Amino acid sequence: MVLIDAAKGSATHPPDLSLYPADFVVISFYKLFGYPTGLGALIIRNDAAKLLKKTYFSGGTVAASIADIDFVRRRESIEELFEDGTISFLSIASIHHGFKIFDTLTTSAMCWHTMSLAMFVKKKLLALRHENGAGVCTLYGNRALKIPCHDSGSIVSFNLKRPDGSWFGYKEVEKLASLSGIQLRTGCFCNPGACAKYLGLSHSDLLSNLEAGHVCWDDNDVINGKPTGAVRVSFGYMSTYEDAKKFIDFIRSSFVLMPSEFEKGYLLGAKSIPYPNEGIENRLSSSGFYLKSITIYPIKSCAGFSVKSWPLSTTGLKYDRQWLLKSSNGEILTQKKVPEMSLINTFININQQILSVESPCCKGKLQIKLDSDSHLRGKEEFYLHNQRYEVQCYENEINQWFSKAVGQPCTLMQCCHSQYCFSLSKNKSMGMCRDVDSRVNFANEAQFLLISEESVSDLNNRLCSNTRKHSGGAPPSVNPMRFRPNLVISGGEPYAEDGWRNLKIGNTFFTSLGGCNRCQMINFYHQTGQVKKTNEPLATLASYRRVKGKILFGILLKYDPGNSDGLDTNSCLQVGEEVYSNSDWKGMDTEKPICYRRIHV
Repeated sequence: MVLIDAAKGSATHPPDLSLYPADFVVISFYKLFGYPTGLGALIIRNDAAKLLKKTYFSGGTVAASIADIDFVRRRESIEELFEDGTISFLSIASIHHGFKIFDTLTTSAMCWHTMSLAMFVKKKLLALRHENGAGVCTLYGNRALKIPCHDSGSIVSFNLKRPDGSWFGYKEVEKLASLSGIQLRTGCFCNPGACAKYLGLSHSDLLSNLEAGHVCWDDNDVINGKPTGAVRVSFGYMSTYEDAKKFIDFIRSSFVLMPSEFEKGYLLGAKSIPYPNEGIENRLSSSGFYLKSITIYPIKSCAGFSVKSWPLSTTGLKYDRQWLLKSSNGEILTQKKVPEMSLINTFININQQILSVESPCCKGKLQIKLDSDSHLRGKEEFYLHNQRYEVQCYENEINQWFSKAVGQPCTLMQCCHSQYCFSLSKNKSMGMCRDVDSRVNFANEAQFLLISEESVSDLNNRLCSNTRKHSGGAPPSVNPMRFRPNLVISGGEPYAEDGWRNLKIGNTFFTSLGGCNRCQMINFYHQTGQVKKTNEPLATLASYRRVKGKILFGILLKYDPGNSDGLDTNSCLQVGEEVYSNSDWKGMDTEKPICYRRIHV
């Protein structure tokens, strides 16, 4: 039996069944015309149709059935037998217009057009070189450069390499391409055989990747020095030379031309930012650094509130990210999925022990007493980031309020207990943290996120410069709260915090876990009571703050009891307290392991 998957090929170079006899051919109308989604067809050779069997039936596929005995007479024609239920007749009607376009353009013209674009991109990618002469791109199926253009296909699959020969992860390529308005497909493209063959992944590699936690569609794009997938560019009849050139310019500017800040040493080396334990230099001065603001976010992904002083706990700032919202299907709600969560305002009156919540979608203010269990309805366990949490659930009245606020059924949960703490050894392998039992509520990465006001100011200068250069419009501006920090400091040089390993604010000691990897969430902003999205500031940050696939801005901290006698029950942080970095006080233990929180976004 021969099955041809012509889902994509039919769009530009449909197979000639007189030359390639097949029993079954699969095509996709979505890949042919770009519309409608999810509609395709199975072409069956008449002689092979009798091999297809069904063990079930549904509406439209039977001639007769009797409800209370096991009797059914199926329809005889193959198309009636396999078309279950009501067919998508509205979508099918639109196919007629797609074929009209194809008849106008002709298949041969589309074939030559798309193949020439693919060939152009392949040649340009192979010609790219780093400063040291190393090639930038590895093409898969690049034998196509040696065969006629019309046989080479309209798809370009590849991976990119750094000057030292290590791989750029395909997720990094996809993330940056999205910021440039370019849509790519990445991963294994539902073709595990070709993926393993071209990437050189043995059976043991695939099994060890699975044991390391890698599954389809996750962010583990490089494991043990090998890529787990690739990047794919597809061209269609609507693609243009300008599209292809824009893509090549994007690859050149993002993965070949190094930002001048790296060359000047303005940004710290790749190792020192995400892994502050390596190569720490006592070169920073804390003269003038002070704590500018403190912000607490009681409910994960909802708005926070700022205070002049706030008590500390073993999980960070007291009550910070102690609650979250879970959907009816068990999914944790965040701004990435529900951007309107940023419009939900929170405040805690710590003296009265009341959590107040307001939403533009709800008339009344919700108030929850923290020292009362009248709103509680029991405990349960669930897993987040592969870790076990013990949580307190709330009654229906509170859940209904939040369901109205976010526009979907959800449940409020409060963290009672969590156990997770990871460390990175010198070879960056994951292991249990042995020095400190660092507890975190529902924060994505660490107990604290610290942002420098001067770093934000430098970012705004770059945003202004980029706007004048490209559009001449009003320059965008972001404030520190766009990054959802707990602590904002002021008084030093931009990005001085990158080099800190240990610091002290007032009388409280902290250890830096390295830079915070930023995502699309920082591109959300409020305008006239609505949540809008742009590609800034992440696009600008990507141009000069990218290290080993991460776009870093701000640093992550954990409370460090190793440098004090333990957390006093009255310990708190206060605005105005001076900030000392590792260069300003002695007695640091430079051999402590780095605590690092594994995340899935």
